Amino acid sequence: MLTTIYSQERGGLRFDVFAGSEPALSPNCVLISGERDAILIDVQFVRDEARELAERVRDTGRNLKAAYITHAHPDHYGGMAEIQAAFPDTPIFARQGVIDGILEWPAKRLHWQEAYGDQIPDEMPVPRPLTGERGSLEGHEVVFVDLPVAETVHATAFHVPGSGALIAGDLLNHHSHCYMADTNNPGSWLTALDLVQALGELTIVVPGHGPVGGTEVIDDTRTWLQDYQEVARPRVPVADIAREMGRRHPDRALPMLLWLTRGPSFGLVGPKELGVPPEVFGG
Repeated sequence: MLTTIYSQERGGLRFDVFAGSEPALSPNCVLISGERDAILIDVQFVRDEARELAERVRDTGRNLKAAYITHAHPDHYGGMAEIQAAFPDTPIFARQGVIDGILEWPAKRLHWQEAYGDQIPDEMPVPRPLTGERGSLEGHEVVFVDLPVAETVHATAFHVPGSGALIAGDLLNHHSHCYMADTNNPGSWLTALDLVQALGELTIVVPGHGPVGGTEVIDDTRTWLQDYQEVARPRVPVADIAREMGRRHPDRALPMLLWLTRGPSFGLVGPKELGVPPEVFGG
């Protein structure tokens, strides 16, 4: 079930942020509305929540001009089929590197169908390539910010300078653990934080997961990453890293992310053998 976690008008635009449920990894998606038109950034993960998102958009009475995908993790693009069905004339855009990642969906489906069954689609639409450096919504500039390697290799943030807004995708997690399994590169991720912090005044900062805020959202992610740099030295076992980060940040959401690795580790030994606490997976 979707939760509206933020609604604010600023600089002639309205920003509505909807969070998915925690079992579906609580992704944030953002509807930016003018007087007539709107754009959507990220589209939820599971079918029911994507359908609910489509209803929320429809209820505004705005023309959905476009949807954009920040990066190629299924919790942010998995709802494309439902959005496309609800708004067949609305194009969905992503940078080419993000599209290349989305093309891996058939393999990712094998993993996620065990957890979500028919809540995830069999087939995934392919977005149109996003080109250029900026777009607009009723004359308001929307800047496409191509990020250095951070949570993943290819990702785009969206900056609305007239409203002081940054929609960061998973570059930022607020009061939540970060997902390191794609890149395990906190140094480059910290460089990406410097990039967005230099964009100018930011009063609306929307993370990929967690509550909306101001620049303290960037600071919160920076603190976590600096701790991770200290803890996750080469050859330190994943279980030791996860336990220490959990000890340092016991109140953050999504502790499951600490235990995820990219590759066959769970498939070979399973979470129990790796030492994952049962409560992380609700057991």
